[in-house]
Amino acid sequence: MRAQAPQLVPKSERDLIPERGRAAFRLLSAERSDEIYPILMEEVVALGFPRALVVALDMESGEIKPVAAIHCSQSYLQKFTTALWQGENSIVGVLRSLKPAVVPKAGTNGRSIHCHPVLFKNRNACWEAERRNRSCLAVQNFLKPGALEISEQVCRTCEMRAYAGAVLVEMPAQVSERQMSDLRSLIETANGHLSRLFKVDHYYNRMRDNDAIIAQMQTLLQSMADPVILTDAQHRVIAQNCAAERFFKLPEKEVSEGAARAVELNNLLFSAALASMAVSGSPNSSRDLTLVDIHEGEEVLFEAVTTPSFSRDGQRSGLVTVMRDVTDLRRADQEFRANMERLQDAQEVVRQDRDLMHMVIENVGDPIIVADGSARVVMLDSLAQELFGQVRQTRDGPIRLGTVDPRIVNNQVKLDAHLQAFTFSFTTRQEGCLRLYSLENKGEVDYDTRSGKIYDKRGQVSYTITVLRDLSAFRKLEQLQMTRRMIEMEKFAATGRLAGTIAHEVNNPMEAIKNAIFLMQGVMKPEAQPIYEILKSETDRVARIVRQMLGLYRHSEQVCAIDVNSVVEDTLTLFSRQLERSGIRIEKDLATLPVIVGSPDQFRQVVSNLVINARDSMTPSSECEGSASTRPAVLKVRTRHFPASDGIHGWARLTVADTGTGIPREILKTIFEPFVSTKGEKGTGLGLWIVKGIIENHSGKMRVKSTLGKGTVFKIDLPVVR
Repeated sequence: MRAQAPQLVPKSERDLIPERGRAAFRLLSAERSDEIYPILMEEVVALGFPRALVVALDMESGEIKPVAAIHCSQSYLQKFTTALWQGENSIVGVLRSLKPAVVPKAGTNGRSIHCHPVLFKNRNACWEAERRNRSCLAVQNFLKPGALEISEQVCRTCEMRAYAGAVLVEMPAQVSERQMSDLRSLIETANGHLSRLFKVDHYYNRMRDNDAIIAQMQTLLQSMADPVILTDAQHRVIAQNCAAERFFKLPEKEVSEGAARAVELNNLLFSAALASMAVSGSPNSSRDLTLVDIHEGEEVLFEAVTTPSFSRDGQRSGLVTVMRDVTDLRRADQEFRANMERLQDAQEVVRQDRDLMHMVIENVGDPIIVADGSARVVMLDSLAQELFGQVRQTRDGPIRLGTVDPRIVNNQVKLDAHLQAFTFSFTTRQEGCLRLYSLENKGEVDYDTRSGKIYDKRGQVSYTITVLRDLSAFRKLEQLQMTRRMIEMEKFAATGRLAGTIAHEVNNPMEAIKNAIFLMQGVMKPEAQPIYEILKSETDRVARIVRQMLGLYRHSEQVCAIDVNSVVEDTLTLFSRQLERSGIRIEKDLATLPVIVGSPDQFRQVVSNLVINARDSMTPSSECEGSASTRPAVLKVRTRHFPASDGIHGWARLTVADTGTGIPREILKTIFEPFVSTKGEKGTGLGLWIVKGIIENHSGKMRVKSTLGKGTVFKIDLPVVR
């Protein structure tokens, strides 16, 4: 408050001080602006005026209407309801000029009305204007009275809209100058208190609005799921929501030491982040911040976004920090990046597969046609283009380049008919035949067609692929194979006839030999009896072989159980003298074997052939390439039993190995074919062929492994059934 200089009161006014003091005291005791007008009306009547009213101006609509009255009827008040744009109205003129005036014959019974305008004004500026050092609307209205301008009645400092109105007092029949002076003084005093309370009400309403806004902001702040923290200019926390208290504030209940350390660490990290962002100087900055959830004990990754806050005068008052939980977002980003890498890898694989497919199509050696779901050709390889012309890709789809060759056009017609029939059929794969004209062969060629469909995710036909294969080369090959087979059949027939002739000629001396052996039965010495038995059995076997040759290999003898080891022992005993004279050492390794079912004579023939071939390959006088004279000659014979898991079936294996000259690689592939021999003119080339036939008749398997200059190994597997 400002000190005022004392003023002397004239004697004529001293008697009125109690009355004025009472009115001033009542106006001063008012606490709200809406209490001023009722007190003013009562005090006006107390001065001796019959009735009074107050009209107020609505600054937004421009309407003027009564807001307070005393001793006035409703119809009386309606006379003073008007608008600011009605300039012919006397009261509007007084309000516009802001000068008191008497309006004659405006009251009842033709009485005059004293019209005194009231306006928001004060000689002292408000605290906002003083603090900001700016102008105040109340002081402007007090110092510069003039015509009323509504647009100027808004304070530029606090943006408050002022009030304007007029006090209308009906004059009595007799009125003194002192009454009029007291009336004007009373109205001015009331306007002074009204201006003060009007400003107080403005502050009160704004404070209440601010409280409502603050409450709303607090509710909004607490309802946010993200932590929000308000700090001052020294980075001290002013307010924070519940989501932020989860990380920066200890709960009221008892907490563990780890939780207290986590809160301390979180506050330290947050303060460091704020300081770092403040040093950066950018108005809006963000930083990644890893905090610890004191309830869950897990690390949470946040993106702290900080924005400065400013006061009304533009000074920086603090920071607003919003922390967004980006833990799941970062994980999703990592997964997205990993998926992108996998997608790129998949794209690379697809590209490689596509290039590989194009390479295969270009080098497969057969015409390939790719058509879409409408049976239109979309791709032809180079061989197919020679048959059907070229295809070019355009925006509207693939088109065939024009051709004038009627033979190519005829091929296209046949292909279109085939694609139409296959594409719209219900079969997934189809084989057929197309007869097309070939420019290379200069004639029509039969092509084998193999077609397949590719479906999309809806099960519709997306593409069809047709591969053409030229059958002419295969037919020539079949003819060559048939010719070769006929030659072999004629060779086998000639061999059979030759064998039958030889057997017929050999059979007669064999009968004589058998008779001679029969006659020697009683005259043999005891020590020669084993040799006699072998001679007799081998003669019988030769006779049976001759009979088989005469019967064109129709085996008529009965099968029986065979002791493989006994057959091997007898055969080695028979050839022991010959092997010993040739300097060949025999190594036997015979395991216990179950019996097998078959022909003993045929199996003895197998062992004999293998032993004889081994002997010939190791004889020093052999004419075969790579003589074995410089190496020890060893014949190894081994037997093994390989039982099956069921304990019933199995295999009996006979292995015959020698250290001879071996078999050349080019002959090894055809060693079991007839008339193939490594002995030159000394061999017939039928031994191994006969051996293989015997083994296959016994459901066995025979394999050979040979190294030139080192030796040969024969392995024979025969099935065993208990």
